[in-house]
Amino acid sequence: MSEEISAKQIELNLVHLRQLVFEVTDACNLRCKYCGYADLYEGYDKRENLRFPMHRAKLIIDYLYEYWKNCDVDGFVEPISIGFYGGEPLLNVPFIQNVIDYIENLPLTCKKFFYSMTSNAMLLDKYMDFLAEKEVRLLISLDGDREGQGYRVDAVGRNSFDRVFANINLLREKHPIYFKRFVNFNAVLHSKNSVEGIYNFIRNTFGKEPTISSLSTSGIRPDKISEFNKTYRNYTESLSNAKNCEDLKEQLFIKNPDTSLLMDYLYYYSGNVFFNYNHLFVVNDKTPHFHTGTCIPFSKKMFVTVKGRILQCERINHEFALGQVTDNGVELDLEQAARQYNSYVQKYTRQCRHCGNRRACMQCVYQIDDIHEAGTTCRSFCTEAQRKEYNRQSLEYLSRHPELYKRLLNDVTIRG
Repeated sequence: MSEEISAKQIELNLVHLRQLVFEVTDACNLRCKYCGYADLYEGYDKRENLRFPMHRAKLIIDYLYEYWKNCDVDGFVEPISIGFYGGEPLLNVPFIQNVIDYIENLPLTCKKFFYSMTSNAMLLDKYMDFLAEKEVRLLISLDGDREGQGYRVDAVGRNSFDRVFANINLLREKHPIYFKRFVNFNAVLHSKNSVEGIYNFIRNTFGKEPTISSLSTSGIRPDKISEFNKTYRNYTESLSNAKNCEDLKEQLFIKNPDTSLLMDYLYYYSGNVFFNYNHLFVVNDKTPHFHTGTCIPFSKKMFVTVKGRILQCERINHEFALGQVTDNGVELDLEQAARQYNSYVQKYTRQCRHCGNRRACMQCVYQIDDIHEAGTTCRSFCTEAQRKEYNRQSLEYLSRHPELYKRLLNDVTIRG
């Protein structure tokens, strides 16, 4: 059983929005070879060294405030993250400061605001005091040691490692409590590093467990496929090639693909996980669900580009914008947003009905490159036989690692 989304559902997501993310600027002080806005990829607005205008930020915040103020009752407080993205967001710190000031002066008691940022840390030495004062949840992009950082170069091709490494150490020395509580690392896996090298370097050097992301395989320019293939490294293969593979898998926990597959099995197919108390009284197969793993608009976040495009997140092409903010106001038609979402998802519903993974799908349709073509197919389609084999592999893996059952349910499923 499936159903379409409605404008009312999108409106409810705006009321309870969990993240509002601004593309602070499309300028950057690095020229990372694999960047989603660089030569390997297409589908994004041209980079023009723009900065987000503060008056437009006020317009989008005021627009959302009209939804938020309606839930300002009964003393219930919801957390919401205000995120700053780029480009490199520290190239436009006055904007960030003004947004935070504006947010903190809203007459709201039902929202608790937090702040987050993804940064390459090149300017961290100049602004770390401000970040620490506001307890900004900082995600630093660092691909491991000097060799691993080899694709993260400045405008003249110099490796950024030395400057970034010095800035991170300065931050840890000057604001140790902030560093411990609010600073994390993300690394991109590619041909100059490895899962083992990244994990060990960041864990041993900074005492942090990094998120390790693979290069996106969506939106690659046809003329850059060969160059992409030379840059790309497969996560599972890299992990398998580690010297202490089993120990590393244990340390990675759910970042280990085998454990992640087991978690999905327990979460979606074991029958021992319930999303809320109501699900204790219904049969899961009878409950309505949405085809594909495409997020319902604003169920997770709202992302606003430097040019004012309003999207569901920063990972999808700008052509799929649901609205825009201009100098005159916010243009966001919720009925049209629902129609757009439904029209793209419905291109795959026939395949979804026969997919063995339809209950646990993670495929965002906006990342299917031939989405506009009539005969487009989902690259994540899974037969019932394949699903049964995945389940068998998960149970076999669980039999070899029985301790994971309790750990997954208590540390991941229940807390999540």
